[in-house]
Amino acid sequence: MILKKMMAASVLATILLVSACGNTESEDSAEREKKIKEINTEIEKEVEKEVEKVEETEVEKVEEIDDITVSSDEILNPYIAEVTGGDVEIVFSNTKPDMKHIFGDGVSIQIDGYQIVHVTNMNESKKYEFQDQDEGYVLTYKMTLDNQLNEDVFFNASSMLLSDDATENLFMKAHFVDREQWMKDDSNEVVRQYSKGKSFTGMQAYAMTKDQFDRIKAPTLTISQPFLNDDTSKLIGKEAVFKLPFSEVATKISTIVPENYADKMVTDNIADKVLFFSNEDINEEKEIDGVKVVLNGVQYAKITPTTAHASRFSNFGEGPLVALTAKFTVKNDSDLSFSKFLIEKQLILDQNRGTMRSEGMLEPTVNGDMKPGDSDEVLAVFIFREDEFNLLKELDLQFGPLKDDKANKLFKEKSVTFKLPIK
Repeated sequence: MILKKMMAASVLATILLVSACGNTESEDSAEREKKIKEINTEIEKEVEKEVEKVEETEVEKVEEIDDITVSSDEILNPYIAEVTGGDVEIVFSNTKPDMKHIFGDGVSIQIDGYQIVHVTNMNESKKYEFQDQDEGYVLTYKMTLDNQLNEDVFFNASSMLLSDDATENLFMKAHFVDREQWMKDDSNEVVRQYSKGKSFTGMQAYAMTKDQFDRIKAPTLTISQPFLNDDTSKLIGKEAVFKLPFSEVATKISTIVPENYADKMVTDNIADKVLFFSNEDINEEKEIDGVKVVLNGVQYAKITPTTAHASRFSNFGEGPLVALTAKFTVKNDSDLSFSKFLIEKQLILDQNRGTMRSEGMLEPTVNGDMKPGDSDEVLAVFIFREDEFNLLKELDLQFGPLKDDKANKLFKEKSVTFKLPIK
């Protein structure tokens, strides 16, 4: 509306000026055109300023609207009021988070919903749950484990909720959930055993002080993976990692942000990553004497170390940093076992400029051997100073040689090399 008024003012001013000039015989046509251009230029500047004001106002309105948390009217976990004796008020609910993690073929977990409540006027004896403060907040999430394997799985449902800056683990409060709402399989005597071909739903809770809640925007929830035969060495897949936004704005942002490969910058909140280029459909396969190595894809991200881990990047100086994470699938169809931990990964820079070894501290922790018939995901992570990265024209990633648990090189010391897309 303001823009329309300004444009109308521009047209009116031009008409008036033309009329005025037309009544002045001493002014020729060129002079009139000059004055028209001058006044229109001034009006256009004013229009631009007004448009900017309007746009800023609209953005502020959108931000105000987005910042209003859209909460359901139903308390997800009524037991909080019972166990604390306090008054419970909903702060934020996410009833459709669309968060699912596949541990392996047939086994997955998903977050069905989560809710944050504000607890006040609690019993004196319960204030210790919130570091002896008069108020606090509780996050409750509901999760579903789906086991479609042809055998039972074992699942401890161990989890960790890490603050945005990775400086603290929040407080798990299993007793804030009624036992009847815990995830369990009543058909098995072993608490952590879950029957084949079934799904199981339960809740977990975490407590926060007011200061923690005020600082946290989207903590990282990590849930351990299930395992077979009640043997924790037989894990299924990788642990599940979810970001749980604490506001509608953060939720909307999380839905449009591309999913990062689960290196430790993501799983351990070591650094915030913003992707600027990726190709996740490379799927190029090469082989080392029966060991199939597939380069699934690569991601490039600008990273900012979190407060708790900033010192670990001090060797790179104070400038902006870039991370390259490459994802591989490795299938051992050979007759030999090789160490997962000792797989060599290195970059060859511009053919002969130099090489870089991967940053093991930022890759998922792996142990044990990859035995014949085994298959697993492998991530390789490399860190650059942004100014140095921008000079690069060509990157090749060498995978291997492979080694046994005593670091002896296998398969005649062979390796495979992949040319990486860089821009």
